[in-house]
Amino acid sequence: MDDRVYLDWNATTPLRQEAKAAMAAAWELIGNPSSVHSEGRRARRLLEDARNAVAKAVGGRPRDVVFLSGGTEANALALTPGLRRAAGAPVQRLLVSAIEHASVLAGGRFATEATAAIHVTRAGVIDLNHLRALLADGPPALVSVMLANNETGAIQPVADVAEIVHAAGGLLHVDAIQAFGKIPFDLASTQADLVTLSAHKIGGPKGAGALVLAEGVEGLEAFLRGGGQELGRRAGTENIAGIAGFGAAAKAAMAALKADAARVRGLRDRLEHGLRQTPDVLVFSDDVKRLPNTVLFTAPGMKAETAVIGFDLGGIAVSSGSACSSGKVQPSHVLEAMGYRSEVSQGAVRLSLGWSTTETDVDLTLKAWRKLADTLVKGDDETQLELF
Repeated sequence: MDDRVYLDWNATTPLRQEAKAAMAAAWELIGNPSSVHSEGRRARRLLEDARNAVAKAVGGRPRDVVFLSGGTEANALALTPGLRRAAGAPVQRLLVSAIEHASVLAGGRFATEATAAIHVTRAGVIDLNHLRALLADGPPALVSVMLANNETGAIQPVADVAEIVHAAGGLLHVDAIQAFGKIPFDLASTQADLVTLSAHKIGGPKGAGALVLAEGVEGLEAFLRGGGQELGRRAGTENIAGIAGFGAAAKAAMAALKADAARVRGLRDRLEHGLRQTPDVLVFSDDVKRLPNTVLFTAPGMKAETAVIGFDLGGIAVSSGSACSSGKVQPSHVLEAMGYRSEVSQGAVRLSLGWSTTETDVDLTLKAWRKLADTLVKGDDETQLELF
């Protein structure tokens, strides 16, 4: 695999050495963190060290960090009817931006009739006027808006959203999974009431995530009930090795965030410049603030499924604009919400970079693109697959 270029960091990241070492140490422990003997206390210390690291990374309190099996479970738990702040009224409905991850669009425990979608602009940023209109027409709402979109990389104005939501008596959930480790943020800057995170997006292991509550948020109801772990908010013996890796990855990601973001942004810009040498290449959301590592692009007549295969045969791992479990690329709901026709959204390819991406990786990717471009935009599938 050393001769391949990995540009699918928004899907998942390599395991950091710090996380690997923390997990290896955790595997040596035999104690259950709920046990009071020495072995149990050692496991508990490791668990709480990780909790402190994740809390510090987003400016939260350790006791308000709930460890879960990943981002999907964290989002599902966050979307709970009845959430409230102190003496405030409980939320009775759910408003989600139309570009949210599927785990948010599923609505958690809100009934379908109690949910509504918030429009976004052509640039992929939430329409604040539509949000205001929706909030004015009904009882208190939980609003869910991601900090940065996983496909386009567009950064959402969550602080502005929070101001509007709180003025209407609602609460704000921010899915920060894609932004975590790529741009600086915390509970104070976002003014979020709930934030969700995932370990494997920052160099931690798959199968670990977290929901972080702002101080004073009440009414969270556990999906899993049993032994009372995680202060009764998620039953089941904690995944100690996964959580240890999560904590170590969070520390490493925060320490390197500023330097990594600047370097990766430079590589992203170089990559975009090279792509634009092909006539009529379209880079989505390029006129708004984006994650420093993300490029979602297309060209007239390009088919994403064929492009992804062509890149792969050329040694470059990329993805289509939307993930699909059926093995066929489907139109991106994000691009359709932005107003693009399905023919355009079916041709979108995402390139996402990370901390180990190099200039050579970018050059090899552009070399592969130049080899593909002439045939990809003509729609000649058989010729495309013969290129490599």
